Amino acid sequence: MKHTAVAAANIALIKYWGTQDAERVLPANPSLSMTLRHCVSRCTVAPGANGKDEVSWLNEQGELETPPPAFLDGVLQHIERLRAYGGARMSLRVVTTNNFPTGAGIASSASGFAALTIAVCRALGYDADSEALSRLARLSGSGSAARSVLGGYVEWPGLADDPESGARQIAGERHWRLHDLIAVVNTEHKRVSSREGHRRASTSPYFATRLEHLPARHERVRSALLARDFRRLAQAVEEEAIDLHLIAMSATPPTFYWQPATLAVLEAVRRWRDDGLEVCATIDAGPNVHVLRTDAHVAQVRDALDAVTGVNHVIADEVGDGPRFVAEHLF
Repeated sequence: MKHTAVAAANIALIKYWGTQDAERVLPANPSLSMTLRHCVSRCTVAPGANGKDEVSWLNEQGELETPPPAFLDGVLQHIERLRAYGGARMSLRVVTTNNFPTGAGIASSASGFAALTIAVCRALGYDADSEALSRLARLSGSGSAARSVLGGYVEWPGLADDPESGARQIAGERHWRLHDLIAVVNTEHKRVSSREGHRRASTSPYFATRLEHLPARHERVRSALLARDFRRLAQAVEEEAIDLHLIAMSATPPTFYWQPATLAVLEAVRRWRDDGLEVCATIDAGPNVHVLRTDAHVAQVRDALDAVTGVNHVIADEVGDGPRFVAEHLF
């Protein structure tokens, strides 16, 4: 029997950046994100043949190919972790794909490993709730995957005093219909992976200062979300985005994710907000900019973003309701 899970990327409003234990994927700080609806990974899992796992990638041309070695090793190791969780020994065939740029700072690893975790657990017959799935997804090495197993607005860790706890939803997608226009300025795989960025983070002389200020900013973002107060949300979210990249740029060795078009989008968003539009920007570990907005000024913001020099294309997304199983399989 085949099982196909679909899980969406998420955009962090308070970023997970740096770990207190890289081996166990324990974050240095809690994070808060919005799960998206349209930027998704799809993963089909079925019993394997010949007693060994097989992993394939479905490319943009609809052809199955062998994934790059680093990705393949990560998937195979995670499958072994998931088998150990429930004691199953069945070998698996796995095919996975994304409908948005991979490795470009739009959380493809979060959606990919969330979908893999959910599909494999179903195929192996595990009755895992969202808490367990979140903790298992984290162990893939993509901490952000812990958030993509839930929809709406999500905090991780779910318990402030337990960094190993799974994520928890603080509000559903119907609480506030925020939109995310992703200004894609580069689709290439980023040179410095998020995992390497996490490793470097603590070398920044500002890292400890960031951790000191984060609890107050986290609470500002959380309360603004719950109150649906876009003005307060915008200010805190943009502060947080700049803060993450300040840490990345000041680490040893430094990591520069931004490109000229990244700065052009940031400048445009500030100008639009000064003109009265409900819009703000945030950036994960990559050059592409997430432009958040309310239901107001939909066409105006999209058209203006398309016109910014250096923007390759715009992906229109919004808050989503989380993973699901579908009957359309990849093989």
